[in-house]
Amino acid sequence: MKLHRKLFATGVVATSLLTFTACNDFLELEPPSNVTPEAYFQNDEQLGAYAIARYNDFFSMPSGWGQGTIINGDAATDNMAATNPNSSRFTKDLWLVPHTQSGGLGFEQIRYCNYFFQQVLPRYESGFYSSYANADHYIGEMYFLRAWAYFSRLKTYGDYPIVSEVVSDNKDDLMAHGTRMPRNEVADFILSDLDKAISMLNDKGFLSNNRINKQVALLVKSRVALYEASYEEYHRGTGRVPGDAGWPGFRVHPDYSFDVDAHINDLLTQATDAAKQVADNIQLTENTMVLDQNPASPGTGWNPYFEMYASMDLSGVDEVLMWRQYGTASNSSALVQHGVPAYIASSGGIGLLKGYVESFLMANGLPIYAAGSGYQGDVTIDNVKADRDGRLQLFVFGESNYLPFTTNNRETIYNFTPVLAPTRTDQMGDVTGYRIRKGESFDWEQNSFGDGKSETAQIVFRGTEALLNYIEAQYMRDGNLDATSQNYWRAIRSRAGVDTDFQKTINATNMSEEAKGDWGAYSKGTLIDPTMYNIRRERRCEFVGEGFRWDDLVRWCSMDQLVNNPYMPEGVNFWTSMYQTAIYTEMHTEASYVEGPTDPDANVSSREESVYIRPYRINSGNAVFDGYTWMNAHYNSPLPIREIQLLSADESVDNSVLYQTWGWPTESSMPAEK
Repeated sequence: MKLHRKLFATGVVATSLLTFTACNDFLELEPPSNVTPEAYFQNDEQLGAYAIARYNDFFSMPSGWGQGTIINGDAATDNMAATNPNSSRFTKDLWLVPHTQSGGLGFEQIRYCNYFFQQVLPRYESGFYSSYANADHYIGEMYFLRAWAYFSRLKTYGDYPIVSEVVSDNKDDLMAHGTRMPRNEVADFILSDLDKAISMLNDKGFLSNNRINKQVALLVKSRVALYEASYEEYHRGTGRVPGDAGWPGFRVHPDYSFDVDAHINDLLTQATDAAKQVADNIQLTENTMVLDQNPASPGTGWNPYFEMYASMDLSGVDEVLMWRQYGTASNSSALVQHGVPAYIASSGGIGLLKGYVESFLMANGLPIYAAGSGYQGDVTIDNVKADRDGRLQLFVFGESNYLPFTTNNRETIYNFTPVLAPTRTDQMGDVTGYRIRKGESFDWEQNSFGDGKSETAQIVFRGTEALLNYIEAQYMRDGNLDATSQNYWRAIRSRAGVDTDFQKTINATNMSEEAKGDWGAYSKGTLIDPTMYNIRRERRCEFVGEGFRWDDLVRWCSMDQLVNNPYMPEGVNFWTSMYQTAIYTEMHTEASYVEGPTDPDANVSSREESVYIRPYRINSGNAVFDGYTWMNAHYNSPLPIREIQLLSADESVDNSVLYQTWGWPTESSMPAEK
């Protein structure tokens, strides 16, 4: 599909939206079929149906036998490894410039929003919807969705065309509206749409928080503003920030410049203002520090923090701003399920990395390497977890943890042992030995072995992010921690079961030690200051398994050091003694190990090389066998060459209003140049 057909095709809109006019559940709704606008957009229910019909396109949530963000959202970062590595991202020559790209550059979602505004805004401004209670809200949802779509493009490409109308399908209009614009202007456009959404949306609580609300928009505003401020701060001078020497946009925007410092400061102020409006009006869910349940007789209310990720209904959880309901939709026969708890119960083809696990503090607030920390070493996972940050204790399996019952085991109580390479497929196995528990359910009916029949609610946005966004943005702007940041930080650490004296942690932080397993210790290849590092650490630990890590690493410019110093992913200490106890498959039958990398039947890395599991050192044919490396062009994606040609009067790359992304060539099937 060519870019211009996705970006500007006018077409007709949704008829079968009428099927869903009364359905407010965030479920697997099919996109609408076609009708004329004269027969639609007549009332607020139809406006709302148009918005929710595309929720599943805009929000990436688990469905079917899908793992979702909790299981693999941080894969291919320094947090988590999957069975199959992201070889393109972490090699120098496997990510190639495409010639064409299915779906163009993702303009279809933007066109969907623009068509809505073209049809609805004139009626709204004339007072057509004045008698409908929720018309403002649903228009606000569409502003949010357009902002959310553009935020995805900002993260992927940086500079991007800003299109706010449905454009006629002719060459002149396409080129006039398809010009790639500087990323700072794209960010401002997103924030403008979010401000419109905020002014129109209903508050949290609307329709049980299954839909976008004002606090969601405020949270995302803080996220977008912080993302762009940190990108501009840490990437400036590289050629990836508009106006930099070497910025490719000069070909289309000669002599372009803007006040980067002023823009960053303004973004950080917007981030703190929006975040505070959310953070001051939520209650963090209680963590009782009760760490486990007997799978034969589980109860409820034992640990609300743990249960927040495994409940059927999150409408009463104040911290959760928006969530997705599963099961059967109202006024619909659609049954929507997912596979998150089942994957956790039987292993899921992923694993947390040693460096990530080691970044969690002791409960006393000290890093594990600090004198007097009390760290018990890593011979067992229970030792690793002992007296640590409560999030590590609660959300990562150790040998003392029970495995939940599943549909194929409702009688025998098993304790966890890592399921390493012996019978691993793309779906099964603890790739590193460290298995996440966040999302685990003790309701055996949610753990349908071998398929995705779980109906536990899934969080889309939760308010704790607002506290962390405020702390980071405020420290970036002011260079110190104000009283609000300090209070927020203490609240987060208190819930985590960690000493609330964050200054003690900062004073004990050795950046050289932290840099061994935490890419976030760097920006642009240089170690950052200990206070900022610990702000980043808090974010990393709070969002264990929630899919934030890649976006954070990109905006912090945290992979430069990998260019000349490849990173070797590692997991548990297996070869000291764990190999004597971790001897079972996911079916609890006995396993055997064959060490790599030379044996063709190898299923585990060699003890001679390291006592720690090295998931990508099993077979030397692996593209990342020697570790992850990096090209700085990989911070953003290249444009397909044919899409660039289509927005050129003579179909030449050199005369197109779309210029190639920094560091990428203007020839297809070629790797990054920088």
